[in-house]
Amino acid sequence: MDEMLAQALGYLRGIWRYRWVALLVAWVVAVAGWVHVSQMPDQYQASAQVHVDTDSVLRPLMTGLAVEPNVQQRVDMMTRTLLTRPTLETVARETDMHLRATTEAQMNAVIAGLRTNLSIQQAGGQRRGRDAANVYTVAYTAEDPRQAYAVVQSLLNQFVEGFLGDTRVDRDTAQRFLDQQIREYEQRLEAAEQRLADFRRQNAGLLPGDRGDYYQRLQRAQEELRQTELELREAVNRRDEIQRQLASGTVNTGSSVSLTPTLDTRIDNVQTRLDELSLSFTDRHPDIAALRRTLEDLEQQRNEALEMFQQGLRTDASALEQNPVYQQMRMTLSQVQVEVSSLEVRAAEHRRRIDELQGLVDTVPQIEAELKRLDRDYNVNQQQFAELLQRRERAAMSQSLEDRGDRVQFRVIEPARVPLSPSGPDRFRLSTAVLFLGLLAGGGVSFLLSQVRPMFYDRRVLSAVTGFPVLGTVSLSRNAPRRFRERLEISAFMTISAALLLAFGVVIASGGLDLALITEVFR
Repeated sequence: MDEMLAQALGYLRGIWRYRWVALLVAWVVAVAGWVHVSQMPDQYQASAQVHVDTDSVLRPLMTGLAVEPNVQQRVDMMTRTLLTRPTLETVARETDMHLRATTEAQMNAVIAGLRTNLSIQQAGGQRRGRDAANVYTVAYTAEDPRQAYAVVQSLLNQFVEGFLGDTRVDRDTAQRFLDQQIREYEQRLEAAEQRLADFRRQNAGLLPGDRGDYYQRLQRAQEELRQTELELREAVNRRDEIQRQLASGTVNTGSSVSLTPTLDTRIDNVQTRLDELSLSFTDRHPDIAALRRTLEDLEQQRNEALEMFQQGLRTDASALEQNPVYQQMRMTLSQVQVEVSSLEVRAAEHRRRIDELQGLVDTVPQIEAELKRLDRDYNVNQQQFAELLQRRERAAMSQSLEDRGDRVQFRVIEPARVPLSPSGPDRFRLSTAVLFLGLLAGGGVSFLLSQVRPMFYDRRVLSAVTGFPVLGTVSLSRNAPRRFRERLEISAFMTISAALLLAFGVVIASGGLDLALITEVFR
């Protein structure tokens, strides 16, 4: 720590040794810097604030009915577009700045100057809430106040007109694109309809309809064949039984034609009465026992009458032909034979249909798959066509909303004005920086001189540098004239240093040094 302190003191002594050089350099740098600051041209800044209102009263009502563009993103894109070369070239032409440029390099310099001195910022700080992000400040700094105003006004017009113009261009482009897509999908839909109609016409008997698809039709035909074969077997059995009875000369008593109507009526009455009494009495009741005996007698009489009738039929063939029961059975046989023939034809038709369907086992699935593909293509085109029509209607509603100006509204909060007083340069800060730069330059020069021409101020440093032991030191003896001269020198140094600070105060108070005035004073 002591060594570092001793080294620092050595540096300060070296700088103090060349203090006049440091003061001279500080004066030269300060005066030159102040003159330069005073000769810097005044800068005038013109600015304007515009509020972009993206919250419309109709916006909640139009949700889902109209296209909702990202207005905030479009506004941000437009602010970045203002700094592009095409926009700056337009501003340069509108403000006659392009007249300064006769070559491409000069025009590039004009554009670069516009981009450097132009600023577009979103307002913050003073404004709070959601509207703060929608307030934009456009500012431009120039030596000519009218030029600064003209540039800001031109940029403001470019901002508003460019946004609305881009919106219209985007809208028209989207409208043309939708119309083109609608025409294309309309043609696709018509082509799909035609392909589907042609395919249905060419495969009219093989397409699945209300009867189901191919496998359902085959299963239904097989089921109908089984049902028809069952009915056919039943009809054949009935036919064979009737033929057997007719061949044997016997008649089934269960025929629908009654041969003993009187006995049958009495038997039915007795049976009905017996059923009624059985509900109230047991089998041992006398009335029930009497009715049972009567019923048995009547049934025996009917069987005897039928037996006698059958014997009469077997002995008399002509009587058999005239018998109504026999005639009824012959008619029934004819009907059953017709039914058997019809069922045989129906079964043959079912077999033919099954054979036909089984022969199409490879063709019909392909046809059904192709039909599904055509239906799917048609449905996709129809869905896309309907969606495009809906989008066009929404775009038309959005266009109507934008034409009314309800989508985005621009309101100038602070219009651009011709600045009356300069906004820069900040001569106070620059002059202060020049003063510190002069002091730093003077100290730096004196430090370099002390390092180029060093001196030993401490015997320890001398011993460390030479490597020899220092036996002792001899102090400088100052007499009165020398001390007076040193005090006079220090006083002069302090006076000149104070004059530098006084000159700094004069520069700050007067706003800079007038080079012409200084030249006139020292003439």
